[in-house]
Amino acid sequence: MSFDMILNILIMACGIYMLYWAIQMKSNKKIPEMLVGKNFPIERAQNPEGFIKATFPITFATGALLLVSGVVGALELLASYPMADTVINLLEVAVIIGYGALLMRAQRKYLVGETQTGARK
Repeated sequence: MSFDMILNILIMACGIYMLYWAIQMKSNKKIPEMLVGKNFPIERAQNPEGFIKATFPITFATGALLLVSGVVGALELLASYPMADTVINLLEVAVIIGYGALLMRAQRKYLVGETQTGARK
């Protein structure tokens, strides 16, 4: 088993994990600890419903993209197109960075209660 195969399986598992938590968050109306950090007091969140509403679509979409790209990579569907495989890998990195930025913005806005200028409500 090559390193690429192991990496693609890990990416696929990450996608499944994100999809699971997105669905759990939406159905239970409970914020998963993986989205806010281990020591964040979720019970003191300013607007948990707003956070769930804002982060569910991006968490679900990111999980779906990671799952699909992991499957495509693990099955080597683009093995004969190395440029397409590189583009998908770069897309994964861009999506993860964008997801992290959006998640941090949602945490500040809905959980901590900061405004755009950084002042707390």
